[in-house]
Amino acid sequence: MDQKVIATIGAFDGVHLGHQALFSQMRDYAARYEDARLIILTFVPYPADVLRPHRSQHIDPPHRHLERLGGLEGFEVVPMTFSAELAAHSAETFIREVLHEQLHVTDLFLGYDNRFGAGAKLAYEDYKALGAKYGMEVVQADSLTLSGEIVSSTAIKSLIRSGEMREAYRALGRPYAIYGTVVAGQKLGRRLGYPTANVQREDADQLLPPDGVYACDLELLRPTGRSEQHHAMLYIGKRPTLGGELERTIEVHILDFDEMIYGMEVIVHIFEQLHPEHRFASTEELRSALETYEQDTRRYFAENTRY
Repeated sequence: MDQKVIATIGAFDGVHLGHQALFSQMRDYAARYEDARLIILTFVPYPADVLRPHRSQHIDPPHRHLERLGGLEGFEVVPMTFSAELAAHSAETFIREVLHEQLHVTDLFLGYDNRFGAGAKLAYEDYKALGAKYGMEVVQADSLTLSGEIVSSTAIKSLIRSGEMREAYRALGRPYAIYGTVVAGQKLGRRLGYPTANVQREDADQLLPPDGVYACDLELLRPTGRSEQHHAMLYIGKRPTLGGELERTIEVHILDFDEMIYGMEVIVHIFEQLHPEHRFASTEELRSALETYEQDTRRYFAENTRY
């Protein structure tokens, strides 16, 4: 019998628990056969960035999903450049030229809502018929449901936009994380006794939760390659006390930490919103609020010891 080549295809932004459920189903399917290959075909950049430029928002920055997929045991990850030319391919052309002729796929797993090919208008039965034409079995994976809601990248983005970080954590299987580099800021926090690391996002299109104060961990990626995490409080907003029309910033005050970390790469792991954005009448009121925010952040970590 020829070797089974079992593949799936998608953007896999976030590599969340819904995606992982799909991969688990593929493993179970592959266990029926000896020496089966498991392939994840994914895209760089994300298809939405090509199809809807400047309107796409990401869970993970482009390429970061490749790191997550690369950590999955037993899978070969095949990145493919997504372009307008590729987007114009019909589903049949893609199945024939890419899946059948290039990758020799024998079995194709589709996510419960997966659509590909120009216009993405085909139904599962259409893909199944096209697959059969090229000797390919097409299997539709079951969706994953949490609290009655299907786990999907779209649903997770909605949770993040709403500031529902605990629910986003549950669906992702980890805290939502913002990637960036520490840059110089206005140093107001230091003057108020709360120095902050100003984070410039690696990906300007990575989704941010609503403005406010959050409990988070700041992961520092040392130049030596060592990584360390620190409990911290995160502020996202336009600093309305200072005028209100400033550029939106990401500022992290690391608890019990005093070190210059300019230029370091960081990952901000966001756990929960503690306070919404608020405008204060003076910097003295702001200083008092920061003291309260710090106390609330410390209380959060004391009550959530798994962090």
